[in-house]
Amino acid sequence: MREVDYLLNEFKPFDEVESNDLARFRQFCDEYGKSIYDRAPGRPLIVASALVVNPDFTKILTMYHKLHGTYRQFGGHADGKTKLARVAKRELKEESGARGRLFLWPPFKLLSRAPFDLTRWTCPERIKNGILYPAHEMFDVAFLFKMSENKKLKPRESEVGDVRWITLEEWRDFYDENNAVVKANPKETEYRARTYQKIKSFMGRAR
Repeated sequence: MREVDYLLNEFKPFDEVESNDLARFRQFCDEYGKSIYDRAPGRPLIVASALVVNPDFTKILTMYHKLHGTYRQFGGHADGKTKLARVAKRELKEESGARGRLFLWPPFKLLSRAPFDLTRWTCPERIKNGILYPAHEMFDVAFLFKMSENKKLKPRESEVGDVRWITLEEWRDFYDENNAVVKANPKETEYRARTYQKIKSFMGRAR
């Protein structure tokens, strides 16, 4: 089953905020049909992201996103790709520079092919690659990955300023109040607190 089908038919929202975001996502799918994976200035779009924890589920890997000007999880636009878990995996590999043995096998593991979290963001107006993108909604479909803290990383310098492991509590409580993206999303702290609880719950089931 495609990840979007799972979200529409089987995904169980964790709280009221996620339930409301899922309802808006359903409206988006009804309105745009097969073009939901495409990107066009001014319209809502789908991104797939990777939440990366260490084997002990005590830390999360974050990146400094140059375009957004703050620390975020890894991820990128679907850009016509319907298999969102693969998009998240590709973005994690490219943005973190994570490489496995002989540079062929990624040193991280996808813990579940089902979407782990759904977040609706507001992206402020911006210019990327010479194209003006008006303010728009983004539906962030997140997947959970596991990776050792010892793996060497070589982040993509054009997009990533830094990568670092921080504790789940530091990540949950991080709030960049002066950042434009954060200001446009007043539910940022609620999203992080919810995802923190989800990761802790998954850890209990995984052990």
